[in-house]
Amino acid sequence: MTSKPLRLLHAANVHLDCPLRGVGPVNDEIREIVDTATLIAFDRIVTTAIDKDIDALLITGNTFDGSYPSLAAEVALRAGFDRLAERHIPVFITPGELDPPTAWHELPRLPDNVTVFTDINDPPVDLTDQGHLLATLVPVTAETSIEPEELANILGGRTTSKGDRPFVVGLLLLDRPSTRHERSKLMPSRFAALDWLVCPAGINTDSLPLTDGHIHAQAAPQGLTLAESGARGITLLEVDSHRKSKRTTIPLAPVRWEQIVQPIDRVRGRDDLRERMVAQLERLPNFKGELLRIIHWKLDRTAGDAGGWDAETAAHELAVALTELSDQPDGLRYIHRVHPLEPDLTLVEPAHREVLTEYLLALERRPAANHAAYAKWIADARVGDLLNAGRWEQWTEFLSPEQITERAQQLGWKWFATIGKK
Repeated sequence: MTSKPLRLLHAANVHLDCPLRGVGPVNDEIREIVDTATLIAFDRIVTTAIDKDIDALLITGNTFDGSYPSLAAEVALRAGFDRLAERHIPVFITPGELDPPTAWHELPRLPDNVTVFTDINDPPVDLTDQGHLLATLVPVTAETSIEPEELANILGGRTTSKGDRPFVVGLLLLDRPSTRHERSKLMPSRFAALDWLVCPAGINTDSLPLTDGHIHAQAAPQGLTLAESGARGITLLEVDSHRKSKRTTIPLAPVRWEQIVQPIDRVRGRDDLRERMVAQLERLPNFKGELLRIIHWKLDRTAGDAGGWDAETAAHELAVALTELSDQPDGLRYIHRVHPLEPDLTLVEPAHREVLTEYLLALERRPAANHAAYAKWIADARVGDLLNAGRWEQWTEFLSPEQITERAQQLGWKWFATIGKK
């Protein structure tokens, strides 16, 4: 490598113009933040790339949803890539399950600074700075075999004046589901001599080649559901002249999800509980660029009376009160969702406890239904012509598989706790 440090910015699962799920009904101002969250996050990725004067932007998988044509996503991509082209910053992309190679081929011609790796046979690309070789980028899969002695042949003798081989970064190409299933039965992963391997977070490890280099699995810059809570952003990968690497996380999500457990033991009343919850909010770390926080509270107890917090009305009133205390119309916005306290198992008749246990276990063992499945069930449930086509289906925007499962558990508790009672 040359003496100039290598600086790469890694993003994944950008999900341009994909909806955030489980937000629920909100006012118009907050709805605008929610609807544009992924577009804002992408714009911030581009701005960060320019501000950090990076050598390349790497985007691995699920940049947009190819099954849902979106003019907003297409315009955002074009505008962002054009801004980077003006600064001579190259962009390297690998498709994902939502944006397969065919979806990228259907887009209008992208700027010349954009390279989309769609095939393992795509040639490697050199990153240079004023004629000096910084790194070589190459697409890889689990079947990619790059032995150390073969690396020189693949690189075509591209070396620095000191004879050191360039820094090699592999960008993972995801297997198609059918290919992945066949390969997992027949072929083990092969060894790839890489310095870095970049991929999206949450992929099956069987999709990775074996490597002794650093593996960086990047999470989404903007969480779409409660399951993607906490700080979300991108990662700056830096490599110095001694090939020592450094990773820096850069939060940039405009909407932040959080899950907080609030004990109610020894709580002296509603005002006391609100004060404790506000104190927990004040302890949350602040991230630059946050516009909205969606807080899901789980009330918890180890002993004592439920104090009425097992009632949905009480939980809703608490959520409203917390929003009034924390929401800043001219600043950081808040949405609070408070889940009622789960009923005590001792309230269930002994004869029914075993059945309740089996019910809850069945919910846990049942394969999770995704958003698309719930949307189909809702659409199929539309009763004849009582509602215009499309109006009923709009409800699916507010569906959250996680919340539906949690609601089913709560209803199970309540039903079993009231069996045989008048």
